Amino acid sequence: MGMDVYGEAATSEVGEYFRNNVWWWRPLADYILRTHPELASSCAEWHSNSGDGLNAAESIALADALDADLASGAVDAYSTAYAAEVAALPREACNLCNSTGLRTDEIGVAHGYDKPRDPATGRGGCNGCAGVGTREHWAASYPFATENVREFAAFLRASGGFKIL
Repeated sequence: MGMDVYGEAATSEVGEYFRNNVWWWRPLADYILRTHPELASSCAEWHSNSGDGLNAAESIALADALDADLASGAVDAYSTAYAAEVAALPREACNLCNSTGLRTDEIGVAHGYDKPRDPATGRGGCNGCAGVGTREHWAASYPFATENVREFAAFLRASGGFKIL
């Protein structure tokens, strides 16, 4: 699933369409909502494909704010802090193998995930946790990158307003 963001009156090709899968969109939208809530407030549904969005003037104002954040290093600082916060999260119990490291359900048995991991081949063990019984915290699935902010700012500037579909 993804967030397809369409420009309403694009002034160039970059403003016609912006897409992030849900894993990339959530941290981008959260950054905007945390750092520029007043500029984002006209769009109440940043995390929905409901067709909400910003008009042309609001999009330009948000693009200006994001470009200023990029120029000042604020986005890079946020990215570094975000990565550190995610890295510090505790690992979680693996739900595919019930933290045993071996997956004994039908799929696990069919694919050999029910046998201990062979260090020489890397085969075996639970495919969800590599046979260790724990997985990265779910939040590690949501990356944040400065380049994504830069691309969204460029889209905003040329979109003529947008809708999230």
